[in-house]
Parts: sequence; C-alpha cells; structure tokens
Amino acid sequence: MNKKILIVAALLMVVCVGGAFAWAIGIQGGGGVGGNGGAAITFKLDNVPLVFAADFYARSNYFTFGITGDYWFIEDTIVDTGIGPFGWFLGGGVGVAFRFWDNDSYNKDDHGGFGIRVAGRLPIGLNMMIAAGPVEIEPYIQAVPQIGMWMIDHFGLYWDVDFNAGLRFHF
Repeated sequence: MNKKILIVAALLMVVCVGGAFAWAIGIQGGGGVGGNGGAAITFKLDNVPLVFAADFYARSNYFTFGITGDYWFIEDTIVDTGIGPFGWFLGGGVGVAFRFWDNDSYNKDDHGGFGIRVAGRLPIGLNMMIAAGPVEIEPYIQAVPQIGMWMIDHFGLYWDVDFNAGLRFHF
C-alpha cells in the first residue's frame, strides 16, 4: 500500500511541475555506514539545482519511508569526455524519515513503535550527462554525510553516511 502511494506521489510531482521546468526522474539504490540504505525514486529540476527523493527500505523487523530535498551549491564539469560532461556536485539539504518497527527491535519492553528522524544532509558526488536523442541520461554516485535526531518513542542524535548510485533521465 505504501509503495503505491509513493509511486502516485512521484508521478503527480512530475505531471504538475513538468510543464514549468525541464526535469529529470530516476532511481537510486545504496547502503550506508551507520544508516540503512535502500531504494529511492529521485526527481531533479534542471533550471534550479534542486534534487528530491522518496526512499524506502525494509528489514525483517522494521520499515522506513523518507523524503529528502537537496540544493546543489556547486555543480561543475571536471572534463568533457566526448560523450558528455563528467562533473561533480556538492550540496546541502534536509531529510525526514518515518520508521515503524515490531517488538524488541529497539527496546526490550515488548512492543512495537514509531519514530521520526530529521536530518541535515551534505551530498557530494560525481555525475555525467550523456546525450541519447531527445533525452539526456545522468548516471551518478554520491556520498551523503548526515547528522540528525530521532524523535517519538525514542530520542537521540545520530550520524551516518549514505552511499548511493543512480540513474536519472532528463526530459
């Protein structure tokens, strides 16, 4: 059910914003140090350096759904490869995640729970733009150090570094 809502929300964003801006949509996956990784649908505006993602991951004892928004302060070309520019980016952003877990996942008090995580993010990565007819293809890799706070049911500061690889299609 949650996956269907995620897909519908992403498609609505594309349809509503598509007429006003050049845009890209794609998928990404990854893992993390101190984090959990997972799969995501990404959405990027070309005229403004904003990148959004809706991600999710599930394990045997919990499920997490999150949304992120990043602003790329720097997006620069390192070299033009002949098939497209190879570059790097650095940005800042925020993320919010909602986690649901079952008995004994975090606490020994024999009940499930719900948590909200809010984080500041610092994405840094490499990307390339490859022209493929009317569409440009953007493969990318990124590391995203994050610092944030868990709230509701258990509280605490945390940090992690996510590593992602993805592919976006620019229309």
